[in-house]
Amino acid sequence: MFETWYYVLYSLLCAALVFGLARVLHWAGDVFLHDSFRNRPDLGRAVARLLDIGFYLVSAGYIALTFSSETGFRTAGDVANALTLKVGFFLLLLGFLHGFNLLILAVFRGRRDAGKLPAVS
Repeated sequence: MFETWYYVLYSLLCAALVFGLARVLHWAGDVFLHDSFRNRPDLGRAVARLLDIGFYLVSAGYIALTFSSETGFRTAGDVANALTLKVGFFLLLLGFLHGFNLLILAVFRGRRDAGKLPAVS
């Protein structure tokens, strides 16, 4: 019985996190990408779509890999423990990937802005 609760809760938690975070990241990232690609809005939209696809692929892959559980659940505490560990690692993974994406975009913006700086004599 506890295994059923685990699968239902894990599915619901992951779905809520993926779709909720996707909306927030897309909304907030749109402003950042618009500024980064202000001369090429079409390129900014393409990068946004690619980042969205990457987010969904990483999320779906992690959920698929961690969906099953080989431990037997004897109590609700066992279910809560497994959910906490798996969802926590999922959030850490997404946080690191988000930070990496921001770092790459910041480097790109820095390179773009460096071309606008006057030459030093």
